[in-house]
Amino acid sequence: MHALLLQSQGLTVERPARTTGTLIGVGASALALLLGIALLIKALDWPVSFPQFLAFFGAGLLLPLSLLFAFWAYGCYSLRYAVGQTGLTVGWGTMRHFIPLHSIEKLIPGRGEQRPRPGGLSWWGCHIGRGQADGLGSVLFFSTHRAPEELVYVQTAGAVYALSPPDPERFIAAAQRLQRAQPADAQMGVQASTVSRNLIARHPIWVDGAAQALAIASIAINLALWGFVFAVYPHLSDQITIEFPPVGDITTLASRSDILRIPATASAILGTNLVAALAFQWRERAAAYLLLGGAVFLQLLFWVGALVTVLNA
Repeated sequence: MHALLLQSQGLTVERPARTTGTLIGVGASALALLLGIALLIKALDWPVSFPQFLAFFGAGLLLPLSLLFAFWAYGCYSLRYAVGQTGLTVGWGTMRHFIPLHSIEKLIPGRGEQRPRPGGLSWWGCHIGRGQADGLGSVLFFSTHRAPEELVYVQTAGAVYALSPPDPERFIAAAQRLQRAQPADAQMGVQASTVSRNLIARHPIWVDGAAQALAIASIAINLALWGFVFAVYPHLSDQITIEFPPVGDITTLASRSDILRIPATASAILGTNLVAALAFQWRERAAAYLLLGGAVFLQLLFWVGALVTVLNA
C-alpha cells in the first residue's frame, strides 16, 4: 500500500530480493515460538521449584524473541528504495531514511575487492546496520545482498549507504539522471538527510538511558523475587504465616501456595507502573522517573515481605 502511494507521488520504488531473508526471519520466529510453547507446556506439570522457574524463565525469553524475529522478518520484507525528484528514501520496518539528491556525492557499484562486512542485524539475505567496506570505511547497510556485486554504495558527506536494488546499473543510471535533471536551485528549500520513525519507534524510552536502567532494574528484581520464592517453596511447611499487609494478615496461617501471591502482586504493580511511566514519558519525564523509581522501591519492599515470610515459616 505504501509503495503504491509512493508511485502515485511520482517516485520510482525499487524492491530488493528479500524472499530468503524474510523466510529465515520467519523460520527463526516460528522455531522460537514452538520451543517456548513446548517448554511452557512441559514445565506446567512440574512441581513448584527452582527448575520450574528456570523453565518458565526460558519460555519467557523465547516468546519475546519470537516476536523480535517476526518484526525483523517484517522489516526485511518491507525494505524498499524510492527515488524521486527530491531524493532517495530508504524504508525499513518502522523507519525511513531520506537522502536529498543534491547531497549524494557518488553512486558506487559493488565490487568483490570492497569486501563488505555488515554489522548489526545480519543473516543470509538480510543485512541492516552499520558495518565496514574496504575503501569506503563505515557503511550503513540496508540490503539483502548475497554477493558484493549486488550492492550500490550511496556516498554522502555524512554517511555511506549500502543498498541492494534488483538492478544496480539501472538504479545508478536512474538516480544520476534525476540528479542531472535537477535545476541549479533545486536544493533550496529541500530538507537535509533525515530519519523518520512511526509512533512506537519514536517513543522517548528508546533514547533515555536512565529510564531504561530503572525499568530493567525493576524487572530484574521482580524476576529474582520469583526465582527466590520458587527456590524456597519445596522447603516450606504446608501452613505458613504471611506477615505482609498487601497480601495477607499478620497473624493468619495460610496455605504454602499463598506465598506465590507475593511475587504475583509485585508483578501486577510493576506492570501498572511500567505502563503508566511509558505514557507519562511523552510529556512528563519527571513523572516517568518517579514511577520507575517507585517501581524499584516497591519490588524491594516485596522482597522484604518474602524474606520475612520465609524466615517465619
